[in-house]
Amino acid sequence: PTAHWQLWRYQQVEAVRQDVVKKLARCTGKSEAEIRRLMQEAATRAMEAEDEIYYHYGKEPTPFADNATLQALLNAGYQQTAGTFHNLTATTANTVSGQFEASLDRAHLKVSSGAFDYKTAVKRAVDGLADSMPYVTYPSGHRDTLEVACRRAVLTGVNQTGAKLQEARMDEMGASFVEVTAHGGARPSHAVWQGRRYHRGGEADYLGQHYEDFESATGYGTGAGLCGWNCRHTFFVVFPELGSPPAWTQESLEALNARDIEHDGRLYTRYEISQMQRARERTVRKYKRRYLAEDAAGEPVELTCAEAAPTVAYVF
Repeated sequence: PTAHWQLWRYQQVEAVRQDVVKKLARCTGKSEAEIRRLMQEAATRAMEAEDEIYYHYGKEPTPFADNATLQALLNAGYQQTAGTFHNLTATTANTVSGQFEASLDRAHLKVSSGAFDYKTAVKRAVDGLADSMPYVTYPSGHRDTLEVACRRAVLTGVNQTGAKLQEARMDEMGASFVEVTAHGGARPSHAVWQGRRYHRGGEADYLGQHYEDFESATGYGTGAGLCGWNCRHTFFVVFPELGSPPAWTQESLEALNARDIEHDGRLYTRYEISQMQRARERTVRKYKRRYLAEDAAGEPVELTCAEAAPTVAYVF
């Protein structure tokens, strides 16, 4: 019986893996085409916005479509992002088949030991798969939900490619000062440097103003810094000697990061509120996946999620 069980389990795991690989292959083709479209659109818009600054000051940058260096950078950014996405699909297939095999083993042990009846063991196995299937486990042991991993790969790739294009344009035009954008709800480590001006290539004193080094101050070029993982900030060229005040004053930056949103008798920043919202959304998605999994498995569904919000129960 043990040999029969092991053979059946192997066949089921291989069937699941092959099915997952086929579906991922279909999705990956569509995803790569979408990544290329996003890259082209984002790069074009970034360069249009950047070049408007140069035109304003009477400078003549080479048109983006005619600049071989910029086009090569765009293509390299696409290849890198598509490669990251391809690796992600392979990791997903390995994770799914491994989780399915482990779930079969746990269900078999529960039934064969007599600790659980068949129906309960199946329900627990299905719920466990519903909770773990959306995750991908990397060789390092780090685990992410699939939507988080995909979003981070695409957002980071697009943002970093746009940043490299802007750097190349600045080198072409001989510019060395930048201003970083700002937005509400920035993570605390990014809020300290957003909305300010910096100098590329080391800190500098210019026209009576001190400028910190762009890379060391913002962490640009690192995963945790400007244009890194899930970063929504970017930067643009500025010419201090040609006028135009900073887009962000100290007061406006402090307002973006103020603890001024009231919830349940306490005050929070926009970033803290966004994290609370994401946590509740993850809980809702978790129980929705359980419902769909149990329904597909033919199990009677009676599921209440009381933990998704303190005062709200979600019944599926």
